[in-house]
Amino acid sequence: MVKSLGLLLIAATSLLQATYAQEDTAVYEDPESGILFNIWPQKFMTFGIALPPDGLENNATEFLGLLTCTSPGGEGVGWCGMSLGGFMPNNLLLMVYPNENEVLTSFRWATKYSPPELYTGDAELTQVSSAINETHYSVIFRCQNCLQWNQGETSGGASTSTGGAMLGWAHAATSPTEGACPDDAVLERHENNGLIDAKFNEQVASSNYESWAALANSTVPGTCA
Repeated sequence: MVKSLGLLLIAATSLLQATYAQEDTAVYEDPESGILFNIWPQKFMTFGIALPPDGLENNATEFLGLLTCTSPGGEGVGWCGMSLGGFMPNNLLLMVYPNENEVLTSFRWATKYSPPELYTGDAELTQVSSAINETHYSVIFRCQNCLQWNQGETSGGASTSTGGAMLGWAHAATSPTEGACPDDAVLERHENNGLIDAKFNEQVASSNYESWAALANSTVPGTCA
């Protein structure tokens, strides 16, 4: 469900006001939820992570995420996505896109650089909030069972205890077809992509994590037959 567009204040020039920590990592506090994220602004999108309180000592299995993407074709247009393991093949992929007045999400998997299939593992996403305007769309979410993955005979994961993660991103200006239902959405090829060598600072893990995670009580399934 779309909530306050104040969420989108992190987009564009307002990102420059974030407090920069080590290397290219910035710290951003969402004004509505109070969640404190490590974020990595890119040209077309920004991704943020908050970890459980022991996430820097022990490998976390979940995280709170923030994804804000530009919509160059106008309001409610395009899609963007993240690879939670860096490169596209054999890593858990998260696709995000606006549809009507909702921001929809879908977990995907690719064995090579080709259109991804649906992910069949036990990853689960619930939303804290989302927003859409004429230039951006954004979602704050809880991603459970998202930092270890398994598809068929292939498994992998991210190790938060190493102090960082290699992340991949993709951005497309054209909306998915059949987008009303995330499971049916067909992705148009992205025009832009890249890697983020995401370094965590001590603020990425917080004792407030459980209270923040409790805010993620919205499941947004789209309209599926």
